Amino acid sequence: MKSKPKFAIHYILLFCFTPAIGISQEAWLSSPESINQFREQVESIRPSKTQFDLMVENKTIALTGREIDIRIYKSNIPGLKPTLIYVHGACWVAGSLDSHDEICRYLAMKSDVNVIAIKYRLAPENKYPDAHNDVYEATEWIWNHAKELGLDTKRFAIAGESTGAYYTAATALKARDTKDSPSFIFQLLVYAALDGGGASWSECKDLYFTNQKDIRSEYGSPLWSKNLSGLPPTFNILGEYEQSRAEEELFMRKLNDNGITTKSFMNEGVGHDVQNWLSVSTETPAHLKAIAFIKEGFNIE
Repeated sequence: MKSKPKFAIHYILLFCFTPAIGISQEAWLSSPESINQFREQVESIRPSKTQFDLMVENKTIALTGREIDIRIYKSNIPGLKPTLIYVHGACWVAGSLDSHDEICRYLAMKSDVNVIAIKYRLAPENKYPDAHNDVYEATEWIWNHAKELGLDTKRFAIAGESTGAYYTAATALKARDTKDSPSFIFQLLVYAALDGGGASWSECKDLYFTNQKDIRSEYGSPLWSKNLSGLPPTFNILGEYEQSRAEEELFMRKLNDNGITTKSFMNEGVGHDVQNWLSVSTETPAHLKAIAFIKEGFNIE
């Protein structure tokens, strides 16, 4: 029988992003200096040279009272392709279009879809619901301008990893509740944290939320939404040892109880394996399953 990892190894598997040298575990994300070091660490994961050459366009879009940057990845093969919104993770406080550039390129090329990444405002400088609003409103803008961007709205879906999966689930909920909103044919959640007030990643969540009312609001904790009916089919990828596994499994169960089609894949032997997910230095089982889920969701042969 295979033994489970000892606590120290388990901890590293869960967090994946180990604190920068000179910053203690206890001080992680507790000061502006440690937050900036973590941000630099996330940005450093991007490889110096991409493996995936395709058309990339940076665009700044105007939302109410602010502007948001998006990045559009298009296949070199001509034709109208399905549209996949991608929301980056990194613990509510880090991540960017650049840090997640390689994974977006990978998903676009391997799935033969158009991927649109969204840059949202980060905590702790920006509190709830700023990032929620950025992701939803940018997605809405993309949906409303799809024709001029050359995007397909009949095959339109959303995905994200870690915190990005959290915003993905919240955006799917808000789209369901909002008139003339984007219509997703599926959502893909990778290594998701779904409880704004849960035990997982509390160091990060505490920098985004300011009170219990926000945490338990309709979109603050997708896991505890009062109504999970009417959501799109949901694909879920989780790590065997990750901290948020219980949230992900419970969310899938609750979706099933509300008549939502779900499929889950557990990546064995790893925790919150976002570093390998972002760098795509080698194709992991999570990468391969994500491509399979995307093709299934879009009905791509």
